[in-house]
Amino acid sequence: MSEPTGCAVRCHDDDCYCERCDLLVGLDGLHVTGVERDGGGGLRVTVESALAVMGCPACGVVASSHGRRTVRLVDAPSFGRPVELRWRKRTWECPEPSCPVGVFTEQDDRIAKPRAMLTARACSWAVHQIRREHGSVSGVARQLGTAWKTVWASIQPILAAAAKDESRFAGVTTLGVDEHIWHHVSIKDRGPKELTGMVDLTRDK
Repeated sequence: MSEPTGCAVRCHDDDCYCERCDLLVGLDGLHVTGVERDGGGGLRVTVESALAVMGCPACGVVASSHGRRTVRLVDAPSFGRPVELRWRKRTWECPEPSCPVGVFTEQDDRIAKPRAMLTARACSWAVHQIRREHGSVSGVARQLGTAWKTVWASIQPILAAAAKDESRFAGVTTLGVDEHIWHHVSIKDRGPKELTGMVDLTRDK
């Protein structure tokens, strides 16, 4: 960097975003506006999309800005620390009186699904830790800085959809069986303690 304070200057410039910060956080379409430490040793990253013309999703009329609202999400860990992502979502208002939409909010499933608690990236990271690194849901939740129920509620639909995908059996010639106790709490709260896992030894999946 030719100027040591160049990034700091750009990050505090209201007229532009810092490309270096955007590259480091790596969320397409969103720009970093702030990074700070939270009280528990984690990171709090604030992001937003740039201003742009938006049409109403129902009638197509150009909508007027209705400000922003902040959504808090759990993101994948960064540099060994849990990350809270604060997404300043844009909101718009349709000016067409006959349109039933009224006010609507920016959405991007690549970042997170509506009403999600984890980002899409955090969900993929969690599933990878459990499937490939033999992590537990509790261990993943600890690394994400959130609760067991939050992680499980976020990844359970992803795992259920993967289980229904029969294409995963294509090319499998050898299966292994792995049986273990996966939790040590009441079965009333979390269901059966015993888990039988099938491992694709053909491709080690």
